Amino acid sequence: MIAGCSATTPVPDDVVARINEVDITTAALEEQYTRNILGVDPLPDPDEADDLRLQLLNEMITNEILMQLAAERELTATDAEIDVQFNEFKAQYSAERFQELLDEQEITTEDLRVELRNSLTIEKLVNMEITSKISVSDIDIEAFFNKNMASFDLPETFYISHILITRFEDPELNNLEGDDAATLEEARAKADGLLRQIQGGQDFGMMARRYSEDPSTAPSGGELGFQPIESIIGIDPTLAEAVLQMRVGETFSSVVETRFGFHILKLIDRDEGGQKDLSDPRVESDIRQIIFSRRDQMLRSAFYERARNTSSIQNFFAREILDRTF
Repeated sequence: MIAGCSATTPVPDDVVARINEVDITTAALEEQYTRNILGVDPLPDPDEADDLRLQLLNEMITNEILMQLAAERELTATDAEIDVQFNEFKAQYSAERFQELLDEQEITTEDLRVELRNSLTIEKLVNMEITSKISVSDIDIEAFFNKNMASFDLPETFYISHILITRFEDPELNNLEGDDAATLEEARAKADGLLRQIQGGQDFGMMARRYSEDPSTAPSGGELGFQPIESIIGIDPTLAEAVLQMRVGETFSSVVETRFGFHILKLIDRDEGGQKDLSDPRVESDIRQIIFSRRDQMLRSAFYERARNTSSIQNFFAREILDRTF
């Protein structure tokens, strides 16, 4: 009977899905699609575009269901909570760079606040239903260690951070200032200037977030994590030579040039390696995090599926694709 009633319910032309009588519009889906293809070259062909729209719509449906559940439990993020997140995000950038980011994503500050409200609300729901209930016992940790003991027989490793300045403009630039050296001369001068500032007392991590041109490590303050010397040699032998000369906590005295560009290096920590025991706090912490993350991911997926199964979902866009194909 429910299926029969749903089939006869009139559907506005601008609606792509209906979840518990709440509509997702074509305009909302197209807004998400447009954001996801910004800077993509070449643009998706028609089949790829429809596949991406289906994926995005599926995420939007799940998020709508979770927002409805959160509202029922009165867990919707407050304005004060949104203000904290918004201000923390905005404080990472200059006013000009912050506006540039909004323009690049084609969103307004109000759009950003809406996104923050949704993400904070869903996280509050998931934390109440899933994350806060996950426990990892000492027995779990010991069992994992005993099963994977060989993986804790480690080589000597070096925890390094770097600031990379490339000799060319990088379309994937990901630093806070949007600062990008475009030539060899600009890159060398920028690297030398940053090293002088760090030697003068500027925080290495913040300078990496603001100016590094390595898109994968700039957001984390340039951190490359623990690396065996063989891996560092694989990146570039010149980097390995510099790392072996440094003491923990030290920034290398000069800029290191490699085929990737100019590097400023800092040695954060050093581990002698060998067979680690469960009594090592870092081993225990790493295992606890691994087990927790696995359980969290599995239980979130199960929770999302259960939430979908108990909701009324009509995906009109999926129906429209099938109708025009067959």
